[in-house]
Amino acid sequence: MRRLPRAAQGDLRLRVVSALKSGRVRTYGQAAGMFGVSERPVGTWWRASRTGGRQALFTSVREHRAGKGELIGESARGAVLLAMLDHTPAGLGQSGVMWSRASVRTLIRLVCGVSVTERGVGKWLRRHGFTPQRPARRSCR
Repeated sequence: MRRLPRAAQGDLRLRVVSALKSGRVRTYGQAAGMFGVSERPVGTWWRASRTGGRQALFTSVREHRAGKGELIGESARGAVLLAMLDHTPAGLGQSGVMWSRASVRTLIRLVCGVSVTERGVGKWLRRHGFTPQRPARRSCR
């Protein structure tokens, strides 16, 4: 469906809804099978046509869902990244010499006062160009 041009998508929606209105198909499943689409959008198109009429089937550009956004502001982000570059976790009273997700999580809590999950910290680090590293060889200890 998404691979079709916008005009063809609107035309397909219109044909599905008109088939339902005329009674050629009785269920969403039959309409989906006849036109080669999933059952879920058929119901969405039907409800949209019932509430908004024909014009509702020719939607404009889809907008992204509004999310919470980043919890860490721009100035706080700079402070966290600068602290990571200038210091080691041991220098800030944490265990270890290298930054881990847990130590970055603690640093974010100290600097920003925001509690973030370790998974969220991993996403945040990846978004800012930090990737997990493996040692090239084992320690000789």
